[in-house]
Amino acid sequence: MDTQKLQIGFFIGLLISVVVLTVFLFVPFLAPIALAFMAAIVMRPVNRWFLVKTSGKKTLAASLSVVFAIVVVLVPLTIVAQQVTSETYKFYTEVRNEGLGGFDRVTAAIIEPIQSAFPEFNPDVDGYISSLAGKFADNASKIFSSTASLTLSLFLAFMALFYMLRDGHRFREVLIELSPLADSYDNEIIDKIERAVNSVVRGSLLTAVIKGIFAAAGFAIFGVPHAILWGALTAVVSLVPLLGAGITVIPAVLYLIATDSIGAAIGLAIWGTVAVGLVDNLLMPIVVGKATVIHPLLILLSVLGGVVLFGPVGLFLGPLVIALLSALLEIYKVVILHGQNKQKTVL
Repeated sequence: MDTQKLQIGFFIGLLISVVVLTVFLFVPFLAPIALAFMAAIVMRPVNRWFLVKTSGKKTLAASLSVVFAIVVVLVPLTIVAQQVTSETYKFYTEVRNEGLGGFDRVTAAIIEPIQSAFPEFNPDVDGYISSLAGKFADNASKIFSSTASLTLSLFLAFMALFYMLRDGHRFREVLIELSPLADSYDNEIIDKIERAVNSVVRGSLLTAVIKGIFAAAGFAIFGVPHAILWGALTAVVSLVPLLGAGITVIPAVLYLIATDSIGAAIGLAIWGTVAVGLVDNLLMPIVVGKATVIHPLLILLSVLGGVVLFGPVGLFLGPLVIALLSALLEIYKVVILHGQNKQKTVL
């Protein structure tokens, strides 16, 4: 046997074995690394701004960017998560002990016309909502139950974010050097992945969060109980194509009508239409810019699938997978299909 081929085969086998072992080492930390990757892409403009202000000091700029992320994202998110958990428990207790309250009249107004046509239709709405609220409260409490694990994950995520912001250009150069594709294709792949991630985070998740904030403010102003809980739910359902925030705003308006708060109901309806409904038309073009737009249905399915596979962090990891798939499909069209068409043209 050719000695050179034997050496190459042995080296490739050894390399694959070490790569597989490395993957197994990194699997427990996949979630924080993936979140850091997304955050590094989205926060690049912030890091560039700090670079300018610090006269190009990369370590200082990356450190300030991480502090910015902690103050602007992590702290408010933690406060909101704790508040949502608390309100979920309160809502669950109220439904279990007192029923749906004013919503009983709303559900009756919807169910009774259906029962007139289908007498056997008699859903246990109180039971369904009580069970759903109980499951949500249990899952929400699990987020804070493993404090040590959560702290370690956050520490790793912010450490990874720091190094990705500071040394991201070096990582890019190494990937391009190791890739067998032409450098132009490598750069195009990386650029498309960045645009797809920006589309998911800024175009879908950020817009949904802003809708949830506006909705929560409207609920609080016009007297809907558990405003933060329903605002958080609005942010999630805003990912649903066509229906969006109306899934929570419309029942809230009906609740106010059922409790004889007609003025507040009218005010919330106007607020929901103007402040929440127009976010897509006014905010989306600003936050998305030239980013690759991914269909809302894919975003919704990726969020739901991500939560099922990865737990709460899947809210971000699911869309990241779709963003990577979208970028790779674009590259497939350029590298494979376009290359085959070129060969056919030459032949």
